[in-house]
Amino acid sequence: MHSASARYDVIRARQAGLDTERIEAVTGVPPRSQRRIAHEEIPFAMTETQFRDQRQVGRPSALSLALRQELAALLVEEPAIKGAEALRRLRSDFGYPGSKNPVYSYLAQTRPLKQRLPIVRFEGVAGEFAQHDFGTLTVPYTDGSREKLTFYAGRLKYSRAMHVSLVPADSAEGLIRGLEGFAAVMGGLPLFNVVDNTKSAVIRRRKDPTTGKERIHYNEHFACFLREVGVFAEPTAPYSGNQKGAVESLVKFVKQAFLLARRFRHRADLLTQLGEWLHWVNEERPCDATGVIPAVRLAAERERLRPLPFGERGYGLAFPAVVRPDARVCCQGTAYSAAERWIGQAIVVRLHPEVAVLHYHQEQVVHPRFPSNGRYSLLPEHRAALFVKPRGAVMAKRQILMDLCPEGERFFTELVHRRPHTWRESDLPVAWELFEHQGEARMVEALRYCVAQGVIGGEYLRAWAMGVAQ
Repeated sequence: MHSASARYDVIRARQAGLDTERIEAVTGVPPRSQRRIAHEEIPFAMTETQFRDQRQVGRPSALSLALRQELAALLVEEPAIKGAEALRRLRSDFGYPGSKNPVYSYLAQTRPLKQRLPIVRFEGVAGEFAQHDFGTLTVPYTDGSREKLTFYAGRLKYSRAMHVSLVPADSAEGLIRGLEGFAAVMGGLPLFNVVDNTKSAVIRRRKDPTTGKERIHYNEHFACFLREVGVFAEPTAPYSGNQKGAVESLVKFVKQAFLLARRFRHRADLLTQLGEWLHWVNEERPCDATGVIPAVRLAAERERLRPLPFGERGYGLAFPAVVRPDARVCCQGTAYSAAERWIGQAIVVRLHPEVAVLHYHQEQVVHPRFPSNGRYSLLPEHRAALFVKPRGAVMAKRQILMDLCPEGERFFTELVHRRPHTWRESDLPVAWELFEHQGEARMVEALRYCVAQGVIGGEYLRAWAMGVAQ
C-alpha cells in the first residue's frame, strides 16, 4: 500500500498536468494506481498513522455476538481481568479459534476506565517530614579507575536542607548510618521519615483479610533505631513514588547535579567535592521550590528536630549471641573475645560504627569493630585464660602471632621446619616479648622484614627491634 505522502504527491502532480510516466518516475506509483488515487481525498496534514487508521489496513477482525456477550459478563464479574486470562477462558470454555487481537480490542473498548486522581503536592511544617533514599552509580575517575558507589541521600521537607554520604550497601545498617550522619548535620530527625519499600526498612506488607487494614513489618534494626530516637517511619506505598511530595527527585538531583556534572580524580577527591557541593546547596543557593536558602529555614526548623541519644559511639545494632567454648562470640563474620566466665552464656553484641560492645547483665566488653587481622579481636585481658596449661600457652601464643598478618604464618611455618626442637623454648619467647612490649604494629613490621630477607629466628626479630638489622 502506498503511503499517505506518496498519494498526496500523486494527486498534486495530476492536478499540475504531469503525464503518468513522469509521475511514476517521481513517486514510484504505477499508472493504474494513479487513476485510483486521483479520486481520493487526503488532507495535507494527515500522518501515516492517521491514514492507516482511517483506511483500516489489515485483516478485519471481529468477535461474534455470543463471544462479546461472554466477555461482557466476564468484565462485570472481574473488571480488572487480564487480557491473556480472558483469551484463555474463551478458548478453553467456548472454543474460540481466533487470534488475540479481536479479544484485546473489544476489552480496550468496553473495559471501564480507571479512575485517575490528581497527585497531591503538599508542604510540610517545620520538623515534620524528611525523605531518605539510596542511590547507586558507577563513577569513572580521571586516573582511569571506576567505582560503583552506593550513597544515602536525605532532605528535610520544610527547609530543603540535604545531606549525602557514601555507605557500604543498601542495607539496614547503611540506612541507619545515613540517618545518623543526617541527624548530626541537621541537629536531629523530624517526626516522620519517608522511606522506600526496600528490605533495609520494610520487610513486608500484609493486609488483614477481615478488616482490610494493611500492617507494615519493619526491619528489626530499623524499627529499634526509630524507637530509641522517638520518631516514626512513613513508607511509601509500592509503585507510588509521588507520595514523597515535593522532594521525590532527590536521588536524581544528586546524580545529575553532582555525580554526573563533575569529574573526580579518586574517591578522596569525590568526598572533598561532595562537602563543597553540600555547602553550596545548603548555605549559598536559594532552593527552587521555596526561593529561600535552606540554611535560613533550617535555623527555624532545628528546634523541632529530635536529637539522637546515642553519644559518641553512635547507634549499636543489637545481635543476640552465645559465647562459644573458646571464650569467643561470632557476629557478622568477626569473632570477639569474652571473659572465660561468660562461656555458654547468652549475651547481646551491639555493633557501633567503630566498636563492638559485648553486653552481659551489667558488664561490658569493648572491642574494635574491625580487627586489624580481619578475623577476630582478642583483648589482652582475655589472653591469660588461654595460657593456663603449658602446651596450650605455647600453641595459643604461636597462633596469636601467626594471625597478625600473612607473613606471620609464613615465618612460623619456616621456623617450625628449620628448628623443630628448639623454637618453643628459644624463638617463641623472644617473639612474644617483642609483641607485648612493642605492640602489634611493630611486630607485624618485624615479621615482614624477616620473611622478606629470608632470616627466620628469634635472634633476627630481636636484632630488628634493636635496630641492628635495619
